[in-house]
Amino acid sequence: MRRFLVPTIALGLALAAPAFGQPKTLLSVREVMRHIVNPAAETYWAHSGVVDTEAGSDDRTPTSEADWKITVDAAAQVMEAGNLLMLEGRARDPNGPWMKYAQALVDAGAMGLAAARAKDHDKVFDAGSEIYNACYNCHGRYIPRPKDSLYKHGVEGAVPPK
Repeated sequence: MRRFLVPTIALGLALAAPAFGQPKTLLSVREVMRHIVNPAAETYWAHSGVVDTEAGSDDRTPTSEADWKITVDAAAQVMEAGNLLMLEGRARDPNGPWMKYAQALVDAGAMGLAAARAKDHDKVFDAGSEIYNACYNCHGRYIPRPKDSLYKHGVEGAVPPK
């Protein structure tokens, strides 16, 4: 009886696989940015780094388990968002720099995740910089800006994706 059960189950799963189909994108790139990337990156940055103000330095590094969890969650969301940007139907130019920029976001999110799990002040800060660089470089390539924009992007100052 067992001899026939395993092959029968395997055959059933193989025949059912096409019914599930290929994954498809449900949100546009703009919606992924608005609802996933931006909130996750902003949350990560709000829980990392040091901000200098007139009143002095404000160290945003988490000090409680709850805040570390928020930072871990935000980094995981950033990392997975990079993956979402690489899905077929969402990637702007699958053979061009889009995939490198999206992978840079995955890598930066992974760096942030590891740093937040380790509760490492300096590495959380460094990962925040890498998340920023991934966003900045991609936006510089794919978001058109007016010539007189204060958002300067080009050879000078741009950090190329790894």
